[in-house]
This record gives sequence, structure tokens and C-alpha cells, in this order.
Amino acid sequence: MTTQGKILIYKRNSKKGFSYTYRIEAGIDPKTGKRKQLTKSGFKTAKEARAAAQPILNKLLLGENIIESNITFSEYAAIWLADRKSNLKKSSQSNNLETIKIANRYFANLKMKSITPYMYQQFINHYGANVKLTTLKTRHVIIKNIFNYAVKYKLINSNPTTNVEFPRKNMKKIDINSLYLTKDELKNFLIFLENKIYKSSGYFYPICVLLAYTGMRLGEACALTWEDIDFKNKSIFIHSTMYAKNYNNYVKQDTPKTQSSIRKIYIDNFLITVLKKWRKKQLINRLQNGKNNKVDAENYVFTTIVAHTNKEKAVLPIAVSTAFKYINKKHLFPKHIHAHMLRHTHVSLLAETRKVSLTDIQARLGHSSDEMTRRVYLHVTEKSKIDTARIFEEYMAN
Repeated sequence: MTTQGKILIYKRNSKKGFSYTYRIEAGIDPKTGKRKQLTKSGFKTAKEARAAAQPILNKLLLGENIIESNITFSEYAAIWLADRKSNLKKSSQSNNLETIKIANRYFANLKMKSITPYMYQQFINHYGANVKLTTLKTRHVIIKNIFNYAVKYKLINSNPTTNVEFPRKNMKKIDINSLYLTKDELKNFLIFLENKIYKSSGYFYPICVLLAYTGMRLGEACALTWEDIDFKNKSIFIHSTMYAKNYNNYVKQDTPKTQSSIRKIYIDNFLITVLKKWRKKQLINRLQNGKNNKVDAENYVFTTIVAHTNKEKAVLPIAVSTAFKYINKKHLFPKHIHAHMLRHTHVSLLAETRKVSLTDIQARLGHSSDEMTRRVYLHVTEKSKIDTARIFEEYMAN
């Protein structure tokens, strides 16, 4: 046996005489996890076998795919999902799984190597017709990563998801004013909550005040513990987030959405008063429940006692969202409202002061860049620019 590079040449003896076989190591089969080898026999000389093997080896060294794999999209997506599972948050895992389920409706039984750019564009056009552009792009990024993974491990030569075009009809103009509450609208909303809902659902009013007065994400608010709040120095340390797929399946993550999400923010006296009042009510509720109370809440700021179990549990984001849906369904407040709107409201109110920069607002909200935050900020400050021109005009006229 002779060798040259990654080519192995074998001399075989048969009834017809001697012949030569080449073998090339061609990487790992992603479906089985085993080594993949390419072999061919029947050459009269070692030189002839090597000459036939060399072009194949050259393609391999250039990164071209020469492995004939019949692995399907659903099979490979499952491998990709398993490989990434340990490094992702529960929320990201769930999003990946949901995206794969959607993609499987179109590609499940298709071989990875047979999926073309045209086929993927058809998927984007069809699926994108019924969802928001942001949702479509999120799904696209995940599917693109699956194919990138396949390219990396030489399963396919190119990624069919690149250069995709998104449907234009998804690009609807957003009414910026619908994204946030004005100062008066916020005041009216909080008065409504305090008078109508606070008595029956104790946590809802203080958590809404917190969201509006800090711009905090709902998951971050639900993950807060009393140790995170420093009343003396008027600050809150945000370092975790709460993810809940449903009422029975939730997890607190030690790390929030991004590294910039880990932050300390300062709060005002009104919010401090609201939180202290809620803390007192929380303790009273716990005492009133007496011996039956089973605390299963890790000192969370926002908790609720589940009636049929008498367990005190952390308030989940899904519960807060459900409360907002109820308000909207029953038309209890003039404007359609949701938790994230309070985050945008905080941006708009800070922008209206004309004393806080966009960079400082982004730092307070816990992200280095965010398109929607920027749009709200620019929209609000644009009105301020108009006021500035009017003030200048009035000054010059006098």
C-alpha cells in the first residue's frame, strides 16, 4: 500500500489479477457522526488510481462538497438544534424549535442538497404573506444559520437562503403615536389601574408603574428580587430575565437578553413609594394566608397567591400579558395597550424633556442599539424641533 496526501492506494488481488483501489477521507457524515470515505476500485495501476483520485481530493481541499448525503432538512435541523441547545437560553431554544416546525411544513422531507434558492424564496413569499416583517426576518435568520452550519461541515456547497428578498407588502408604515402613551394618557392609565384593578390584582399596578418609570423589559421586571432594589440609594440592579412558555413551565435566567442588559438604573421617589407600598401589601397577603401559605417564589418582587394551591408564586410575563389582553378585549381603556408600550412610553417621556440623549436612554433601557427606540426618540424630538422654531419666531417678532 502506498499513500499520497489524504489519498490511500490499495493493491488488490483477485481471480482476474491485480487491481488498484483509492480511498479518500472525506470528513464526517452529519447524519451518522461517522467518518465518510470515498472509494473506487478497478484501476490497472497505482498511478491511474491516484490520477483519478487527485481531482476529487482537490475539490475537497477547496471546500467543495463531494459527499453524497441523503439527509433531509428535518433530520439535519434536529442535529443543529441538539448541538446548540446547551449554549442557548430557554426563550431562544423555544424560538428555534418553533421556527424549525414552521420550516418543516415546507422542507421536512427534502434533501438538504436539493433545496434551491428559488424554493427558499417561495417559502419566504408564502409564509411572509401572513406574518409581520420582524417575525419573518427572525425566522429567516434561524433557518439561514441551519444552512450555514451545513455549509461549514461540507454537507452542501452553498447556502440557498442568501440574497433572499422580503415581500414589500410586509413593510407597513408604523403609526409611531400608537407605540406609546402620552404623559396624560399614562397618568390616566395608572389612575385607572389603581382605582379599578389594584384592589383585586395587587401586583398589576406596581409592575405597570415600574415598567413605565424605568423602561424595563417585562421579563426583567418579573425576575427582580427585593435584593435587587436598593431603596437607600434609589437604584435597581437588573441582571436576570424571566422566560415562561406557559403558566407551568417557566425559568429565571441569570443573564438577560444581551450583555448591555446587565445594568444599574436609578429611580425616582414616586416609584420608590409605590414599591414600598406593594412590599407592605405583599407581606400582609402572606400573613393573611397564614399557615396555608407555601412560598415558592424566591423573594421575587412580584408574586401572587394561587387560590387552589395556596402557593405564593412569582408573577410570570404571560400573566401580565393576559391582564393587558383582558383590558383591551373589554375596552376598559381608550387606547390599545400592552406591556412593551410602557417601555416605549418611557423613551418618549425622556425624549420630551430634551435633557436626555438617545445614548443615555439606550443605556437605561439596556441595549446598545434598537431601531424602534430610535424611531420613537426621533419622532418625539422632531416635535420639539418644531416648537423650537416657533419659539424662535415669537422671540424675533417681539
